Amino acid sequence: MRGLFYGNWFIGLCAVALGVEAAMQQGVPLNGPWYHILIFLGCVAFYNHAYRDLERVKVGDDRVRWYALHGRWQQVMQYLIVGVLCAALAVAWVVFHGHVLHMRAHHLLSLVAFPFVGVAYYGIHGASLRRVGWLKPFALGFVWAGVVTVYPVVVYAILHDTDMPAAGSTGRLFLKNMMFLAVLSVLFDIKDHAADHRNDLRTFVVQRGLRTTLFRIVLPLTLLGILSFLVHGATHGFSFMKLLLNSIPFLALLAVIHALRKRRSVLYYLAVVDGLLLLKALCGIFSTFWP
Repeated sequence: MRGLFYGNWFIGLCAVALGVEAAMQQGVPLNGPWYHILIFLGCVAFYNHAYRDLERVKVGDDRVRWYALHGRWQQVMQYLIVGVLCAALAVAWVVFHGHVLHMRAHHLLSLVAFPFVGVAYYGIHGASLRRVGWLKPFALGFVWAGVVTVYPVVVYAILHDTDMPAAGSTGRLFLKNMMFLAVLSVLFDIKDHAADHRNDLRTFVVQRGLRTTLFRIVLPLTLLGILSFLVHGATHGFSFMKLLLNSIPFLALLAVIHALRKRRSVLYYLAVVDGLLLLKALCGIFSTFWP
């Protein structure tokens, strides 16, 4: 069970589910299984990269100890995943290169922008967005929102030579997803508070402390998210069930904020906090069956 969460397989599943949610909410048909497999493996590889050297670490939390024990196997898996990704992209190029070569400029920009920020998150020539504590959660939220919100519609538009949904609806959904993911990233920084403090990484929780981070940063952002969604839904004629289903993840987030006043295990963060992503995706998918 630990391998599902510590090996980042669960977070890959969450990425696929959020992509399906975003596509359905924008009224765009789903891309084929190959696309979702690429998203799944890309997400797993992205998060495994952060733990590439942990097999040499002998102390730390339960996740660090797990990587120290399974480090060699994780390295093999990472090489395998990257190999499969490269092979799949090569096949996709052969099959779809005619569509790709004739894509529009804004499609290309959308495809390139989010991986670029993702690479910059880990570092380019020694400069890393991850080192800028206050920017870290928003950089992650930007990459996540791009991959799960923009990619499904851009890839479909390229491969089927169709127009994308209205920019306004995609933009609102992108912002909603970005802020939700950024809030979860801030919560994850609580887990790494001690290590970030030692490494002089000035995250919100390092600078402001636990209670201020939870109740003066995360809580107001969450309440603002709920309020803005309810106002948007009410002014656009959303049904009660649609409003209720899309509000559930925010209400669950409020419960998690309350629970994080106490110290929680690494597994709690990976199963419960990340689990909010899967909950959000499922609620969003089911909400599309109501007007």
